[in-house]
Amino acid sequence: MNSPLVEPVVRIRCTVEQEARTRSALGARGFAPERSLTWLVVRDADPDAVNEALAAGGAATRVAVRERLGALLGWVLDHGGRVEGREAALERLVSRVVEEGGLTARYAARDAAALGVAAAAWHERLMTTGAALLPWRDFVAACCTERPAASLS
Repeated sequence: MNSPLVEPVVRIRCTVEQEARTRSALGARGFAPERSLTWLVVRDADPDAVNEALAAGGAATRVAVRERLGALLGWVLDHGGRVEGREAALERLVSRVVEEGGLTARYAARDAAALGVAAAAWHERLMTTGAALLPWRDFVAACCTERPAASLS
């Protein structure tokens, strides 16, 4: 199993009605969520571990990057893993994962060719295994380049 990929902030969008359940689910796994505008955030955590805590605690909400990765995988399945002529859409979807997660200072999307290779591989894996989960670490490795540390300040 891959080791976790700790991010400086993990965003969760939830309504006021969902917040108590979301906080409870996170607290049960040792996470300390904070309110930040329209988000609950967990600092210095693995998005997959935070998402697992939400699911285990029965929260209706999910980590923002997990929601966007679900949309990305749905798009890949809809297009059979073929992105020829759809590279711009794929790049937008990948960028939205990073943007929604609040991680644009840390990551940039790879070029269209690399994203196309990743999409084809995910499609094959999804069809072979039926496992509709793309771990955060795998997404970052396949789709992102890390920006220089100087841009994080």
